[in-house]
Amino acid sequence: MRLHEFQEQFRDLMLDAPEALESPSEGFAAQFESGDIPLPERLKVYRSNIVGGIAETLCKGFPILEKLVGADFLREMARRFVLAHPPEAGCLNLYGRGFDNFIRAYAPAQGFPYLPDMAALEIAMNEAYYAPDDEALGAETLAGLSPDDLGALRLALRHSARIVCSDYNLAVLRAYCLAPEGPIPDLRLPCTLLIYRPNLEVHLVPLTEAEAFMLGLLQGGAALGNAAERIVSDHPDFDPGAFLQKHLTLGSFRAL
Repeated sequence: MRLHEFQEQFRDLMLDAPEALESPSEGFAAQFESGDIPLPERLKVYRSNIVGGIAETLCKGFPILEKLVGADFLREMARRFVLAHPPEAGCLNLYGRGFDNFIRAYAPAQGFPYLPDMAALEIAMNEAYYAPDDEALGAETLAGLSPDDLGALRLALRHSARIVCSDYNLAVLRAYCLAPEGPIPDLRLPCTLLIYRPNLEVHLVPLTEAEAFMLGLLQGGAALGNAAERIVSDHPDFDPGAFLQKHLTLGSFRAL
């Protein structure tokens, strides 16, 4: 058996259903020396270490989930996710995409309806942290533009920017988990958050519905003037100038 064939079969066995370890192929089993401990039992040790190690790495990216459900619950949920969605790359920094959808269908988590959305928030924060570096668009860049040129401008959010929407007040829940003081906050308030990394730290910025829609239009490639006209038609009280000033100050947009 060639080395790459052995490696592929070993990987498949480690991440397959547990019963697969009971009957490895003859060619695979022949690569191991016989001993007092049967091969399936030895393979189970490897499997436990591998799956457990990946699960532990996954858990480190979800500290708020751990506070909400406890380390043991999260670890078991992570192990199940690893077996259902094994890593596809050697680097595990961004491993965990889809964990929110997995939790949504995970029966033991059904008593925590806000859990998938909190997972989505932590995934967005992980992605923002590891996103490529870029420079923010400064107000001075726009100062010399004519109204027509400004209206035709197409602005892009920073590479790290993500928008997360939820029926639950995720920002308040996260803050409470980090510093649990006073009564448990009311979570039954929808929220929309901009997650991005302007410098070295990931920031969370609450957004109004209109503001999030405007950012979505710009991220979708709409020119600034067209996006402003559309948002004002749907939200007459929306102030495009104040919106632009706010996000230039925050550094939400990528330099041209």
